[in-house]
Amino acid sequence: ARFHSPMAASVGGHAHSSSAQAESVAAIKARIAQIRTRTAQVEAEIEQRQSERVQLRGTLADAEAALGAAVHTPVTGGVDPTEWLPNELLLLIFAHLTFARSSAAVCRRWQVLFQELKVNRASMIRRRWREHNSGTKNLIHLRGHTNGVRAIAIGHGNKLYSASQDMTIRVWSMEDGRCIQVLTGHTAYVLGLAVGLDGTLFSSSSDTTLKAWSGVDGSHIETLRGHEAAVRSVVVTRGTVVFSGSRDTTIKAWKRGLTSSTCIRTLVGHAGGVNALALNPDHNTLYSGSDDTTVRVWSVRDGIHLRTLVHTTQVRSVVAGDNDLVFSGVVGADNTIQVWRASDGRLLHTHGHHTDTVLCLVRGVDGTVLSGGGRADKTVQMWCGQTGKHLGAVNLNGRADAIAMAPKGDLYVGERDCNSVTVLP
Repeated sequence: ARFHSPMAASVGGHAHSSSAQAESVAAIKARIAQIRTRTAQVEAEIEQRQSERVQLRGTLADAEAALGAAVHTPVTGGVDPTEWLPNELLLLIFAHLTFARSSAAVCRRWQVLFQELKVNRASMIRRRWREHNSGTKNLIHLRGHTNGVRAIAIGHGNKLYSASQDMTIRVWSMEDGRCIQVLTGHTAYVLGLAVGLDGTLFSSSSDTTLKAWSGVDGSHIETLRGHEAAVRSVVVTRGTVVFSGSRDTTIKAWKRGLTSSTCIRTLVGHAGGVNALALNPDHNTLYSGSDDTTVRVWSVRDGIHLRTLVHTTQVRSVVAGDNDLVFSGVVGADNTIQVWRASDGRLLHTHGHHTDTVLCLVRGVDGTVLSGGGRADKTVQMWCGQTGKHLGAVNLNGRADAIAMAPKGDLYVGERDCNSVTVLP
């Protein structure tokens, strides 16, 4: 009776082991399910907080604008309230207002004074444009491309970059207008350009790639692959992230490394090709304009979709102004520029100064916004980036496919019809 079969003991032990293993697996699966549920809850909470933050920023901007209007006292009688300040301190304050987005540490009186200074600079540019329109000041043409110019960017060291349908990028000296280098490597139209804080140049192309080039000597650094159709636009944050928008309807975020870049996420949601990308002044919000008639608003940090600005026709161009404003240029019979408030998606203004498609929108000097019109329009228009108010226009010889403005106010226009860059000094 005390005899035990070794086989029976083995079977019993195996059954006990299998039962324990099953219980362990079940416990792990239950834990994974809990973690996934909590992860989904946290992601939903983050998205909700992001949306609340955007709404609060809009509310705060409205409140600050109301306070500014309530307490603003204009400078009168020729009295200069800054005459007691040393020049060095005065320059530091102006530098803070120019380059620091958050100027809460500077009194509102200084904000008003500096805004007046920026308006004066815009007025100076308008006077120069009137001289061009009257024929008293001639245009300068930078020639060398053998096909239409599609993108322009201001580089470091007085360099200007132009991208063309001839598959090249030309590097120009802004001092004397000489072409100092030609960058080759793309195998189709070059459609977009962007320059990073370190001077690195990024180009996007119909060959479905992005390329990075040295801002020092123009040498090719790397090629980024991943899109399945033409890459129409590219922007670079102040950090190490590059965004590319493609005709394949996606936006890709690339993380720059010491030796190479990696795609860290793909933003999906557009139902048509992505034509334009823009970053807000803080570089924490990305805007994308698409053939699906929308502008989508995204968080730069985590790629969360925050809001959709719905248009009635294709969006060809987009740029961020100040005070939470977004400017969009559309294709269609109205050829309008629409001004939105990003925080709540409200359409504030619709401007109809162009007589053809708005091909491009960029930031000018001192917070202005510039827009370029199509073949039947042949103008560049200037807008106040703080209010959306129209400031002026200059006439061209052809369509304006690309625009860039140098810090001193010189305007560079890429003309597809003329295969050249037009300069308005």
